[in-house]
Amino acid sequence: MFLSPAAAVLLLLPTVLCFTSSPTSRNSVGNTVGLDNYSVNENASSTSSLIPELNDASRSISSNEQLLPSSPFGVIFDMDGTLIKHSINFAEMRQRIYEVVDADPIGKDLEKDCVLEMPQRLTEEGQRKCHEVFVDIEQRAVDNMQLQDGGAELVQFLIESGLKTAVLTRNMEKNVAHMMELYKNEMSINDDVTIFEPIVARNTKANPDDDEPLKSKPNPDGILHICKLWGCEPSEVIFVGDSANDDMSAANRAGCGGAVLLQPGGCQLDTDSGYAVGDTEAEIMERTPSLCVESLSDLKLCIESVLDEQEKNDVVQSEVSGEEDNYVYSSDSFSVTIPSIGVKGV
Repeated sequence: MFLSPAAAVLLLLPTVLCFTSSPTSRNSVGNTVGLDNYSVNENASSTSSLIPELNDASRSISSNEQLLPSSPFGVIFDMDGTLIKHSINFAEMRQRIYEVVDADPIGKDLEKDCVLEMPQRLTEEGQRKCHEVFVDIEQRAVDNMQLQDGGAELVQFLIESGLKTAVLTRNMEKNVAHMMELYKNEMSINDDVTIFEPIVARNTKANPDDDEPLKSKPNPDGILHICKLWGCEPSEVIFVGDSANDDMSAANRAGCGGAVLLQPGGCQLDTDSGYAVGDTEAEIMERTPSLCVESLSDLKLCIESVLDEQEKNDVVQSEVSGEEDNYVYSSDSFSVTIPSIGVKGV
């Protein structure tokens, strides 16, 4: 199972908690906050729509199963469609890359696959043309980049709460830097302050001397790399993304404590890069989120609830016991004995 067990019960506001399945069933794509029903974007390709299979996926929500880790260490964000509004035209990207592939002496004999990986198998000329397509589409997305609603407030809250924040994206590092500047401006943060650390993009190497960059999502290597740098376990991390294929698969394969699927407006958008996905029960489970939210503001409410519950548990677990005129104060993080001081009444 991909989710961490919990000793404490996660409290979610009943006014925003609902399930995608019927009230008589406890099987769903996970708990949904602020999202009554899924709907498919009318412009999305049929290959990218996972809504029917997600609704059929079975993840039981038992009383001892956490939707998010009870003591989160940090939050890893996808960028496109998550921290910023969906602006990359994947349908155009697939069409243009496949046209290059079909015209390439090597590519014409290849089976259509992920548009981010196929260029590596083409001739040098084919790779150059694919690079031009990526630059064109991604530059237009950068020019039209807008922050996701509620994003700045969520990131500000996480930083103030002492949680780490990082970005894992299939976009390029330079485009992530532009996104980070927009967040800094919105949050009124100085340029010398880093709000996302580390940033892992499709051209990021785990070590400078490595020949190849880290494998992109749905491979879990990027998440594991970030956890290693943070010095924490994946079970202590929440991963947030808008793609079931890429983001939820990567999060579940890495063993993240929370796999949060963001569906703004309740819509499944076209984020399909063209690779085939399996339909076995295990493969569907990999794409199944533990929590679905309609907005980053709803996610902020959920994390606030988790942190409030954690604080309450710390207070409950802190015990004061008198023993031989000493007071012993203890909690999960510390224990100290203080000699009792007698004070006579006056």
